[in-house]
Amino acid sequence: MVSCWRTPTTKDAYRLSWVSLAVTLVAAGAGIGMYVATGSSLCLVFGLENCVDFFSSAVVLWRFFAPTKVNQELEEKLHRREKRASVAISFILVLLGMSILSTAISDFARGEEDPDGLRLVVAISFFSFIVFGILATLKFRYAKALQSASLNKDGICSLIGTVLAGALFVNTLIIEQKGSWWWLDPTVALLCGFGAIAIGIHAVHMARYSDDLPPRRWNG
Repeated sequence: MVSCWRTPTTKDAYRLSWVSLAVTLVAAGAGIGMYVATGSSLCLVFGLENCVDFFSSAVVLWRFFAPTKVNQELEEKLHRREKRASVAISFILVLLGMSILSTAISDFARGEEDPDGLRLVVAISFFSFIVFGILATLKFRYAKALQSASLNKDGICSLIGTVLAGALFVNTLIIEQKGSWWWLDPTVALLCGFGAIAIGIHAVHMARYSDDLPPRRWNG
């Protein structure tokens, strides 16, 4: 097993954040493109989730920004960014949940979808499920090893992306055969939206009352 899995470092987290940025940017474009082609709300939710996940990955990249050699001084500087990054991603999770909820409610109001073009959705969602599953696993692993709450929350964003991609894959296969089951898309989206808001609000609450944030002054 490679060292970046056994004993991940700040440098490994830095590289993972760059990969996550690239993947979420591509997935955001794919999700929005699939929505334009099919009208599926879960496609739009998937695209929006990755837009928000992109910002989450950007925050983590800032937290672990180490383009040069990592020394003790840099480690300490980056560690001072942890609480700010963690709180920022908590708010991002709430934003993600709100965007998912609004899209799902709109889809419930619109009703049954046009099944055309769903084959492409099946292929992209299956591939995305694998990619985001790997990303989420790595982020949770790195978060535990580096004791990073911000990276753990970024892993939650990737996990939501994994759930949405898996739901999109399964639901699309079902809707292709039974169009009357169109409500599966917005139902799954609603559940993910409520989950993201609950996790985000809880994290903000814990940061405010347990960690006494924001402090009067943040250094780094």
